[in-house]
Amino acid sequence: MRIMISCCLFLSLLLLPACDNPFGEDEIEGENRVLSGVVSLPGMQNAKGVYVWLDGVNVGAFTDESGAFRLTLPPRSALKAAGTVTGDLDLYFYTINHLLVVKKVILRDGAVLYGSGDVDRNGEIKNVSLPKSFSVETRAVYPLPHETGYQSGLSMTAHFIASLEGTKISIPNGSMILLGGCFVINVETDEVYLYQLPGTGAPFIASLGWREQQWSFYPSSGDEILYWTPYRVIPFIFPYYPDLPKELLQSIGVSETTISEKYLNILFSGEFGQFERPEER
Repeated sequence: MRIMISCCLFLSLLLLPACDNPFGEDEIEGENRVLSGVVSLPGMQNAKGVYVWLDGVNVGAFTDESGAFRLTLPPRSALKAAGTVTGDLDLYFYTINHLLVVKKVILRDGAVLYGSGDVDRNGEIKNVSLPKSFSVETRAVYPLPHETGYQSGLSMTAHFIASLEGTKISIPNGSMILLGGCFVINVETDEVYLYQLPGTGAPFIASLGWREQQWSFYPSSGDEILYWTPYRVIPFIFPYYPDLPKELLQSIGVSETTISEKYLNILFSGEFGQFERPEER
């Protein structure tokens, strides 16, 4: 009788499906689901705000001040639902004014294939360097009426110079001379004010050259701008990449047509000028 029971138990184990995992299909030990690395910006020490985004699975993260990032793939069940368990995917490194870099990541059965594409055997992306594509400087003043002959109000200009050949920018609701929007940030409190011209038309695409090019903006600012308080101004623009997946910006919560405070999470290096509103007498 003991022999019969042992044989039946052994037979039952053999008949168990080989693909079944008693711990669940998303908890397989040794799965390669993490991507990491460090992004460098030539000439800059603070590399915070580079957006690292994996196409196909729609996973993204921002770098910290040292340029380090870490991405974790969703569970296999989520990947199956998206239909991207296996494939060759693009890993984007995105900023406002540094070169867009794309690396290759290979997925096999819901895991990253370490040691293939641009991923090393430790799951790291090596040699990611983003040179600056263009430089920007903003200047702003809040003159009194007697100084201009007109009603007082904020006046800002943005000055651009290309650092790489073929650089283009996209200016939402802009034109050849006017920006379509800007951010005004209270330096003391970090409170952000959004200003944008009305309109939903196509953005103006500008080619930047080696000589300085200037755009202006005159936001309809009011009582929200306090007297004798420092404010910083940042233009609302995008690098022009016609083949950039629209899901990348959507995953940040940013639109190329509507200004949003989330835009400020993306690295945009420049000399952003300050102003103070003088009190009228």
